[in-house]
Amino acid sequence: MPPNLFIHWACWDDLASDKKVKKGLRLIWHTAMWVIWKARNDCIFNNGVIRGADLVEEIKVLSWWWSLTRLKIPACLFYEWVWNPRDCASR
Repeated sequence: MPPNLFIHWACWDDLASDKKVKKGLRLIWHTAMWVIWKARNDCIFNNGVIRGADLVEEIKVLSWWWSLTRLKIPACLFYEWVWNPRDCASR
């Protein structure tokens, strides 16, 4: 596990060389950080409970939604995004 988010970002960012795929992976990384941050705040301020499976599902749905609205790629279906977002981003 990387010791901080900057190194984690660098590891994640180096997963692809194709510009479109890299943009899609960055979007997924940002989505994951956003969902984790919101869950953290819910625990701290509302005594919420974190369930890993719920976080993963929220990351899948939100990253797909963001990909439809923010990436300039042809729309892909949700199951395609969940199955392989790299293929969707490289279209």
